[in-house]
Amino acid sequence: MRDRMHERVVSKLNDGCAQYQGPGGAPVCDLPQVIIDRNLMQNGPEGMFRSDAVGISWRKPLLPDAARGGIFTFCGERLLVEEIIADDGHMVTAACMVQP
Repeated sequence: MRDRMHERVVSKLNDGCAQYQGPGGAPVCDLPQVIIDRNLMQNGPEGMFRSDAVGISWRKPLLPDAARGGIFTFCGERLLVEEIIADDGHMVTAACMVQP
């Protein structure tokens, strides 16, 4: 039931498709649906703050792990993985920086 809920949420809120390539030229993984969050809110020493990071979220069964230095390609934009900021076992969110 939980997997169906995640499928429905992502199918309604997704921003499109992306590709992921791990550091060191690992094979490319296609993700059919990702959710993009611009100006990601992050937790800092003085509380929450708006950052320049871009959050990208996906269903964990489609890509179990993304490593620091990996690159997501979304709509022609390259997003460099800085860190995984959320992983509840079903959905994963990575904070990324736009790479020129």
